[in-house]
Amino acid sequence: MTHMYKAAVFSLLTIVCWAVSNTFLRYGVVEKGCNPFVLACFNVLFCGLTMAAVGSRNFSIKSAIIDSQTWIFGFIQIFRNFFMILAFIYVSATQANLLANVEIVFSLFAAWIVFKRRPGLVDFVAMLFILLGCFILVAGLPLNVMTKVTVFVGVSAFLNVLRTLLAEIHKSNKSQASLRERLSATGWVLLLSAVVLVLATIALGYALQMLPENVLYTLNRLIVIPQPSEFWAVNNLLCGMVNGVCFYAISMFCYWYAVSLSNSEYFMMYRSTQAIFTYMAESTAGLFALLPVIVLSVNDWLAAVTIILSSACMVLMRTKRGEKLRALMAKAFKTI
Repeated sequence: MTHMYKAAVFSLLTIVCWAVSNTFLRYGVVEKGCNPFVLACFNVLFCGLTMAAVGSRNFSIKSAIIDSQTWIFGFIQIFRNFFMILAFIYVSATQANLLANVEIVFSLFAAWIVFKRRPGLVDFVAMLFILLGCFILVAGLPLNVMTKVTVFVGVSAFLNVLRTLLAEIHKSNKSQASLRERLSATGWVLLLSAVVLVLATIALGYALQMLPENVLYTLNRLIVIPQPSEFWAVNNLLCGMVNGVCFYAISMFCYWYAVSLSNSEYFMMYRSTQAIFTYMAESTAGLFALLPVIVLSVNDWLAAVTIILSSACMVLMRTKRGEKLRALMAKAFKTI
């Protein structure tokens, strides 16, 4: 089996794991009543613990602790998951995954602003169709749900773009690290960030209990802090552990392995189809009565086709064949 075949296999495995992970996270909050924030923390914590356990022993934990970018990266990952889980409360994982393609639009503009990589004509056309598909999708939702889902998915996508930018400029990512070294580094970053955030939230929860009831009531109207007891509730702990170890950690291993065999552009071709696999996973969960049966309207299907094809087209234009086609198109436009 050649490297590209292996890259294809592990890219598909990554997308399937992400699809199952999103479906399981929705199962946790919708059916098991998990707290979204606690679930996001435990998901990242157990994922990091698993990756650190199977990764290289040569990684310097001290270097991660004293590096501020480590903490920023870890916290972004947790809150990115948190806002996506919040969206799962109001819409299906499939719909949320489709809307999450807006991060492609965000990432192109971010790369343009930060790295001066200007998008091409095809990129602008594809971005318009992605935004059109997202608009069609949210337009069919009730107004209160539409607002919440748009905010939650938008914030999650924005945080994911920040995470990607940070990963690109992070000095540790410039080195030619092995797969196990990357697993260990990412695992310790996620583990340390999650542990600190969990301990800080528990301490804050206990501190808030000492405040007068009227002050606590006002604070709870502005922001809901999880109760300390929720961090050792069986549903939150078990769902976070199962997803973090069985799905999220495995997906990270497959992702790093796929990218090490090919490149990020090749992987993104498969990433653009994630909503399809999520629909399959969510439909299967519905058949076994683990989740409500997913029903997509005609507008949903129209939005799905528009978003997926536009995302795939944008990614394909970044391959070697796509670059040749882009050059031919540019030449053709000059002759007109």
